[in-house]
Amino acid sequence: MTDFELCMNCMSEKAVQESCPHCGHSEDEPQEPEALPLKTMLQNRYLIGLAQKTNGEGISYIGYDSVLNIKTLIREFFPQTMSERLPEGLEIRIVDGSEITFEEYKASFLSHARELAHVRQLSAIEQIYDIFEENGTAYTVAEWEDCITLRYFVERSGGSLDWNAARPLFMPVLSALSTLHSKGINHLGISPDTLVILQDGKMKLTDFQLDAVRRMDTDLPPDLVAGCAALEQYVMDYVPDEATDVYGFAACLFFALTGTLPQDALRRKADSRLMIPTNVLRALPPYVITGLANALQVMPSKRTPHFERMRAELSSAPTVTAKIGDTMSPILPEPEPVRKGTPGIVWAIGSGVVSLAIFILIGIFWLFPPGSGGVKGADLPAVSAGLESTATGIMMEAMPDSNAGDANRIETPNLVGKKLDDILAEKNSGESNYEILVSDKEFSDTVAENLVIRQAPEPGQRMEKGTKIVVVVSQGSHMRSLPEIRGLSLADASLAVTTAGLTPAKRDVFDDDVPAGEAVGYQDQQAGDTLEYGSHVVILLSKGPDPSVLGNSTQ
Repeated sequence: MTDFELCMNCMSEKAVQESCPHCGHSEDEPQEPEALPLKTMLQNRYLIGLAQKTNGEGISYIGYDSVLNIKTLIREFFPQTMSERLPEGLEIRIVDGSEITFEEYKASFLSHARELAHVRQLSAIEQIYDIFEENGTAYTVAEWEDCITLRYFVERSGGSLDWNAARPLFMPVLSALSTLHSKGINHLGISPDTLVILQDGKMKLTDFQLDAVRRMDTDLPPDLVAGCAALEQYVMDYVPDEATDVYGFAACLFFALTGTLPQDALRRKADSRLMIPTNVLRALPPYVITGLANALQVMPSKRTPHFERMRAELSSAPTVTAKIGDTMSPILPEPEPVRKGTPGIVWAIGSGVVSLAIFILIGIFWLFPPGSGGVKGADLPAVSAGLESTATGIMMEAMPDSNAGDANRIETPNLVGKKLDDILAEKNSGESNYEILVSDKEFSDTVAENLVIRQAPEPGQRMEKGTKIVVVVSQGSHMRSLPEIRGLSLADASLAVTTAGLTPAKRDVFDDDVPAGEAVGYQDQQAGDTLEYGSHVVILLSKGPDPSVLGNSTQ
C-alpha cells in the first residue's frame, strides 16, 4: 500500500518520496535561506511549506491548516535588516541596537493584520483569519487562493483587455479599496502581481504589507513596483494616502487596457505623458481615458483624491471634464455601444455575457499552459475617443487603423538590435504597420540595455498589417555599477540608483560636510562598486552636523 503525504509546494496529496503529480515539485528542492524549515508546525496547527516571497517585511509561505484541512498563506514578520534566524532554525534574534525599532514594526504588523481581519466581509481582498506570536516574532494566516496574477492573465489574453472585459474585474476591487480607506487601511503596493484572478473569474487584491515597506524613507528595504508606485512613495517626509493607492490602481488598469505600465513615477516627474496606441485609445470610452488621466497625475495635489471620485469618472456621464496636465479638456460620453503550484483544472463558468467570456478565457489558460499558444488576443473595435494630446497629458498615437479595408500583407521589419524606446516612438508616430508586445527581458553582457535581442515573427517573413511582433528585450549586464550620488536630493539619488537597476533604501546620518537633505553616499558601498541587478543599497541621507557634537565644541 502506498503511503501519502502533502507536497510542500502546493499542499496536494502525493506519494511519499515521489515528485508531485499536481505541480511537479521534487522533494530535492530546498527551502529558501533564512526561512523556517519545511514541515515546521506553528501553534501545533499550521504546517509550513515552501517560501513564496521574501521582502523587507518578512517571508510568505504556503501552509496547511491541520484543523480546517485547508491550504493557507502564512506570513512571518522577519525584517532581515534588523533580525536573524538562530541556528536551530526557528527562533528569531533581534540585531543589537534594533530592539526598539523591531518591536515598533512588529506592533504595526499586528495592528495592520487585525484591521484587515475586521473587514473579512470584503470578498475582493485577502482574507486573514488568524494572528499570533511565536518564535520571537508574529504571524498571520490567510486563506490560500488558487489563482493567476493579473500580469499573467493580461499577457495570455493577447497583451491587453478591452474595457468591457476589464470593467467587471476592476470595479469590485475599487469598491473594496474605497471601504478600506474609509477605515484608514492602505495597501500602497497595488500592482499586476498583487491583483490576482480567482477560479470564479473575479479579481482579488492580495499581499498587504506594512506601509513602511511601500516607502523609500523608512528603515525597511522598500518593495516598490516601477510604474505602479506613486511619486510620494519615493520621497521623504510625505505620508502616502488614498491618492497613492488611486495611482497604483489606475496604473494596473492602464496596464490591463494597454499591455504596458506607465513609466516610473520618478521619470514621469520630468515628462508626465502617457503613451496610448491609437487603436486602444479609439476603443476606450472617453470617460475612461479621462478617469485614467486624472488618476495618473504625477503630483499628488493634482491627482484624483479618492476612489469614490475615480468610480464616478470611470462611469458614463453626460459630461465629464478632465484636467490633463495644465489644460481642461471636455470629454463627451461614448455612444452606447498561478500562483506557483496551482493544479491544472478548468475554472467554473458563471453567468453573464462578459463574465462568460472572461471565464472561458481563464479556463483556456488552464487547458493551454504557458508556451502552448492556445490563447490569442482579439482585435479591438475602432471608436473615436475624442481626446486631443497635450504636452503633459495623454499622448495619442497617430497610427492608421490596421483593420480598415483589406488585410494587406507586409514584410516583417528587423527590430533586433534596435532600441525599444525608438521602436515605440516610431510606432506612436504612425510610421509603422505593426504592434509591439514585450514578452520578456533577459540579462545580456553583449546586448546593451533596452535593445531587442530577438523577435517573432522573424525578419523578412510576410505578415498582415497590425500583427503583434513579440520581442525579447535586453536588461543589460547582470552586474551593475553604483552611480555617484553625493550631494543629490533623495529623489534624484533614488532615480540614479533605480536607473542603474538597483533597489534603494534610505538611512539618516549626521554629516558635517553635506547639507541636510542631500545624499552623503552609500552604507557599506562606494560609487563605482558593482552589484547584482536588483540588489538593495542604502543611501545615506545627511541630517546636517550632529547638534550634540556642536554643543560640546562650543563649551
